[in-house]
Amino acid sequence: MAAELSTSVMAAVILLLIATISAIFFKRLRIPYTIGLVFVGIVLAFVCNRIEWLQAAQSIKLNHDLIMYVLLPALIFSASVNIDTKMLFKNLSPTLLLAAPGLVISTIMIGIIMYYFTPLEIGGAMLFGALISATDPVAVISLFEIIGAPKRLRILVDGESLFNDATAIVMYTILKSILVAGAAFSFGTLIQGGVDFIIIFLGGLAVGAVIGFIMVEIILFAENDIMVEVALSTVVAYAAFIIADKVFNTSGVMAALGAGVVINHYGMTRFTPKIREYMKQFWDFVAFVANSFIFLLLGFTEDFYLIDTNALSITLRHIMWGIIAIQLSRAVIVFGICPLLGLNKKEEKIDIRYQLIMFWGGLRGAVPLALVFSLPPNLPHRLLIIEITLGVVAFTLFFQGTTVKWLIRLFGLDKPSMFMRFSEMHAMLMARRQGLKHIKEIADTGKFPHEVVAAVEDEYKLKISDQKQRLAEALKYRQQEKDAVTRTVWSRVIFAERKSFNYLYQCGFINERLYRRIDFHAAQLLESIINTSKLPTTITHDPLVMRLESIVIRFLRKFPFPSLTNRLRTKALLDDYLTLCSTAIGANQAIEEIKKLEKTDFFESYSDILEECRKFYNNLSERVFSTLASLESENFELLRAVTTATLRDMIYSTEIGVLQDLADSGEITQHICDHLTEMIRLQIVFNRKQVYSKALE
Repeated sequence: MAAELSTSVMAAVILLLIATISAIFFKRLRIPYTIGLVFVGIVLAFVCNRIEWLQAAQSIKLNHDLIMYVLLPALIFSASVNIDTKMLFKNLSPTLLLAAPGLVISTIMIGIIMYYFTPLEIGGAMLFGALISATDPVAVISLFEIIGAPKRLRILVDGESLFNDATAIVMYTILKSILVAGAAFSFGTLIQGGVDFIIIFLGGLAVGAVIGFIMVEIILFAENDIMVEVALSTVVAYAAFIIADKVFNTSGVMAALGAGVVINHYGMTRFTPKIREYMKQFWDFVAFVANSFIFLLLGFTEDFYLIDTNALSITLRHIMWGIIAIQLSRAVIVFGICPLLGLNKKEEKIDIRYQLIMFWGGLRGAVPLALVFSLPPNLPHRLLIIEITLGVVAFTLFFQGTTVKWLIRLFGLDKPSMFMRFSEMHAMLMARRQGLKHIKEIADTGKFPHEVVAAVEDEYKLKISDQKQRLAEALKYRQQEKDAVTRTVWSRVIFAERKSFNYLYQCGFINERLYRRIDFHAAQLLESIINTSKLPTTITHDPLVMRLESIVIRFLRKFPFPSLTNRLRTKALLDDYLTLCSTAIGANQAIEEIKKLEKTDFFESYSDILEECRKFYNNLSERVFSTLASLESENFELLRAVTTATLRDMIYSTEIGVLQDLADSGEITQHICDHLTEMIRLQIVFNRKQVYSKALE
């Protein structure tokens, strides 16, 4: 047993070493490392028997349990905890339609084609259709990052794959259970399978979301302990998968996805920036290790060479039909569903170029491999299904994975928009101006020879002049110029506004609920400006969670509970008051940012854009102060007490920050810092209870 363990550890170390070195090499060649690892694995399979120290690597083989219970939960959770949830929710309709109904259509189409053109029976053909329909965007996403593909294209590909994997596993599990039970495919079994599909799919999502929410609540007690919070996230990733799969018989993949999205959503406000960055790096590393093992072992595993050389032409013909089947089904799904979404005026249309990339970028990888290795041993044509699966996966990785970048470049999707180019050049101009300012500060110290400082200063002045010239050339078309400057100005101003909201949340002026509300409004404003260069005609008043909460509160008010009604009314009043105060502070910060932009010589020619922005925030500020005056006149004592308590909370939060800075610098021990911080936290709790209990009497 000890010998087997040491051999497995040695194998893991060798494979990780090879994967790491390969990743460095392929990164220099600008090739997705996952595709390159398959080639490396194939080469290793031929040479490892001749090199003694590599023989230990053969002890690890790709199998269902390794992929499904060790590697896949890590990949799914990593993708969901790092995905842009705002972009995901915005594009939820296309991702869900492509992943759920789309996968069902894909399974049926592939199953029918394989049934008619290969020896597979209808059950085996449908099973193959389910397992091969799961897409793997790892190689494509890494390629997107290399060449700078649009963000929406990334989220469409990544988001579809997240839900697609779960749907494929659920579909495969149901079809396999029907085959194992020996049931014939009939209308009744299909209806029952559909019901099971919905229960397993939604049940897994619910289990994962609940576990993720529990974890987020537990994290509050960790008090920003990085190690504890990362450890809890690891527990959740695997606990959600296993509990959903083994206890509730629902989708473990959907559970891992649900838990990851919940933690991602709430972590944006409950995790400190330091913890968020550490969490991202940790799960990026875990995903790197998992992908390295999967794709390296794909080329390394002996199942890759199961093809009978005596019947090679026949096997290749079957693989060809598998490739044709997945391409036809993918075309029907992408080019059939995406245009339908454009019929809904509320949904943003998906560019035909994006559709073509989504079609060609539908690679197959980890999930089909995990599922094909779990086929029942007595399944008719089991070996043929494995051969076709490996052939199709290899084709999509080697051919589609290496050519999709040329398609992206052909459509010009690797080129940034005018707004992005302008933002990049303007950012560099600001950086160089700051550099020039720093040079002058250095000159004042007298520590460097005057001629050296003068030479560097002249060099930087030339760079600034050159950068301004590049900006002018980039904006030679009037309409493009105005759109780019408009988006840049509003982006800078709204960023300053949102930064003030974040500060108010961090220092305790507003709670998480209110922070999400006002930041949600600002995010909608920014999104409309970036997409259309215009202010939105309508703004959704609150995030979905808060709208649901409002519905519940309105429902409770219908019941004759005076005490409860009074509490709810007071709570709503306090929320509105603090929201208005925060909005006023944010508007003031936005106006200050506009004043800074006016002092920038480049924006002198765009006073109309700055004036439009100033007018918007002046009007907003006037409306807010008018409403605040009305509220304060009607509820003076209550709001004054709440304002006083809130100010105390902000000061207490500042004290905690100073103590932590002193501990980080070594002026006091961490033990003293923790002790004093706990005393301040107790005072904060007492302060809030005292004021709010009086307010809610």
